Amino acid sequence: MIKKLSNLQLVLISTGGMIGSGWLFSPFYGYQTAGIGVLYSWVITALITLIIGLSFAQICTTFPIVGGIYRFMSLTHPRSMGSIFLILGWLSYVVYLPLEAQAVVQYIGFWAPSLLVDVAHKVELSTRGIGLAVFIILSITAFNTLVITRVARVNSIVSFWKILIPLMVALVLISSFGHFHRLSALSNKVNFSFENVLLAVTSSGLAFAFSGFQNGLILANQVKDPIKAIPYSLFAPILIGLVLYGLLSLGYLLCLDNQHQLSLTGTAAPLLALVALFGMNWLFTLLFIDAVVAPLGTANVYIAVTSRILYSVGKEIFPESFLTRLNKYGVPAVALWINGFVGIIFLFPFPTWKELVNFLSSVVVFAYLAGPVSVMVLHRKQPELLYTFKLFYPNVIGCLGFICCTWLIYWSGFTNLVYLLITLALIVAGYYVFNAKKETLSDTLFKNWYLLIYLACIVLVSFLRSKGGIPFPTDNLIIAFIGLTFAYIFRKHSLSPEELAKNIIKIREEMAVE
Repeated sequence: MIKKLSNLQLVLISTGGMIGSGWLFSPFYGYQTAGIGVLYSWVITALITLIIGLSFAQICTTFPIVGGIYRFMSLTHPRSMGSIFLILGWLSYVVYLPLEAQAVVQYIGFWAPSLLVDVAHKVELSTRGIGLAVFIILSITAFNTLVITRVARVNSIVSFWKILIPLMVALVLISSFGHFHRLSALSNKVNFSFENVLLAVTSSGLAFAFSGFQNGLILANQVKDPIKAIPYSLFAPILIGLVLYGLLSLGYLLCLDNQHQLSLTGTAAPLLALVALFGMNWLFTLLFIDAVVAPLGTANVYIAVTSRILYSVGKEIFPESFLTRLNKYGVPAVALWINGFVGIIFLFPFPTWKELVNFLSSVVVFAYLAGPVSVMVLHRKQPELLYTFKLFYPNVIGCLGFICCTWLIYWSGFTNLVYLLITLALIVAGYYVFNAKKETLSDTLFKNWYLLIYLACIVLVSFLRSKGGIPFPTDNLIIAFIGLTFAYIFRKHSLSPEELAKNIIKIREEMAVE
């Protein structure tokens, strides 16, 4: 019998995902983008994450299936749409492993400069640095072929450490070197504006830092009591993340004057550089250790979760293939190794943490759409369905979640939106190639036209804003209207109640087997 996770272990898996490399970089990049407004950015990020997460929590507690967070589009929409979101979800997660490995190497590079190289005033991983990152990826992949509860025990220990150290670093910096008068007299290179506050949410990695809330939902089928564990695994990490990240950003605001701020610009390890400015050797050493432990612990969680998503891709698109094989511990080992090697590939086109996280954030938030859409469709077309996690006004929550997702996608910036549109088009084309015998190209495009048009509309508004054709905040109001319109379109083009009922029966049969 395969061992199940405890409620606490699931909560710590989600919390561990919230406190990885994000705390080492996102507070500083958010500070650079929004200045004092970064504190508002964190609150907005937490609220939006909560609204989106509520949709997922209801569906995941009702249908705790492996990789469920991205499989719900297959429940409510045609197979092609479900497959596209599964692949998007997998892609958004497979990039986390190289991202965390990159973070470790960048911070080690603070003491071992040969791991880094300066390219056009931008610090990147050197050949040695990439080699070390590859070794980290392969080692974590091998460890995760073991039973999931063993992985979870290691994560539980690391998660407590990951919560304690950032909290201590922030409090020590603020109490020892913070000056609260700087909040009113702060002269940052980026003047305060609410537009920068919103842009920082996605483009500076804040939304990425909060994306760990998904981990507990994806592993819902492997917990003893999902009805109790899943809500806790959603609310606790968001609250902990808001406190920790808010304090870290406050540390930059209170401790840095203009001269110190310039000295941190372009550094590969901003938090280490901040501590080094004040000569706190004991804190510097402790922070350096945690800068290695925290991302490694997060990478350990994400590769375990990512293998379950690829396993779900196998179940939905390639049933009975090697992707669905489990080893003696109930772990999809083949999927694990595929993810590891794909993660290594991402090290080469994105040689810095910030470049990789900018691309990753746009993919992650786009995949979030699956939750709000599923809630709206199920409550509309299966009103008699019993839910173990009750939502007040679920259709309103679903619609708000869809609009919030649309804002997050828009705030990732025009360049990343173009990359995302290209990625989505390639996934649609790839789906058609693998299913050419079952479905014509016109059928594939007809079933997914609104997905491509939805993103194209967001790209168009972003382009017009970048050229000054639409002022702020009018652009965000237009994006909200686009979100509201396409929420209706996504719901309208879902499966019939009869088809939904058949899919629900299949999922319940799968739950009974697992």
